[in-house]
Order: sequence, then C-alpha cells, then structure tokens
Amino acid sequence: MKNKILLLSLVTALFSVVAMPAVAQSTETKQERQSAKADEKRLNDAVDLRVDTKADSEAAKASLREAKRAEKDARIARREAKKAARMEAKTQKSRIEADKQARKAAKATEKSNNN
Repeated sequence: MKNKILLLSLVTALFSVVAMPAVAQSTETKQERQSAKADEKRLNDAVDLRVDTKADSEAAKASLREAKRAEKDARIARREAKKAARMEAKTQKSRIEADKQARKAAKATEKSNNN
C-alpha cells in the first residue's frame, strides 16, 4: 500500500514536471507570436518611413535643381543687364561727343561763311 501511494506520488510528480514546460512553452509561443507581430509591424513602419523619406528626398533634389536653374538664369540676366547698361553708357558718351563735334563743325562752318 505504501508502495502504491509512493508510486502514485512519483507518477504525479513526474507528470507535473513533464507537463509544466509544455504549458510554459505554449504561453511563451503566444508571447513570441505577439512579439513577432510587433516586430513585423515595426519593420513595415520602417520600410514605409524609408519610402516616404526617399520620396521627400527626391522632391527636395528636384526643388534644389529648379532653384539652381532659376539662380543661374538670374545671374545671366544680371550679367546681360550690366553689359547693356555699359553699352548704353558708351552710346550716350559717343552721342554727346558727336553732338560736340557737330557744334564745333557748325561753328567752323559759320565762321568760314562769315569770312
């Protein structure tokens, strides 16, 4: 009788020891699944963020190219305006000089006609 009780206790203890890891393992797999889902969500969010960042980067690059082009056009226009202003000043100076020469010639002609 004592052997039966002892054997029954031993079998029960052995079953408990064998069953415990299985219960713990099933709980662990639930946690692992939740962790895996959370990891997958974080990974997807990171991929989405990378795609969005890349699109923003491309838009910024395009905007920068457009700004550089506009700046270059403005620089060329400024250079051409300076050149036109110099040419206008030169033309004005030539016109004034020609007017002086014309007045001198008119005076000389008038003097020669008077003599």
